[in-house]
Amino acid sequence: MIGAIILKLMAGSGIEEMNRRDAKKILSHYVDDAVYIYPGNMSVSGRKQGKKEVEAFFTKYMQQFPQLHFKIKNTYVKNIFDPFFCNTVAIEFECKYTNRHGESFENSGVTVCRIKWGRVTQMQDYYFNVETLERAWRE
Repeated sequence: MIGAIILKLMAGSGIEEMNRRDAKKILSHYVDDAVYIYPGNMSVSGRKQGKKEVEAFFTKYMQQFPQLHFKIKNTYVKNIFDPFFCNTVAIEFECKYTNRHGESFENSGVTVCRIKWGRVTQMQDYYFNVETLERAWRE
């Protein structure tokens, strides 16, 4: 159960890094061939493979949203008895963000992270209101 507690703390730390807009620190938690999947039908949507593509996404994300704040509602760990930090973590969140055009939005969703030896191998975001997300990303 110690591993599950540590993974929950790591999830909270990752959300705080997003709120601080610290892309470099966020990326330090990913393996080199990590996969990141982002929802919607936008130019930024889809599967990013490898740290360079994930980094390019987060760079664009930070440019698009100069103001953002995530709040964790709940964190779930699949196997609470795993002692090796090889697990799946789901983070239910609420977020408020302002895009580069000065428009403010609110949304909520779930991020699912597959963790191996304490580092993210795959992360996928699910937003409950994809239409709001797509409006926020307008070019």
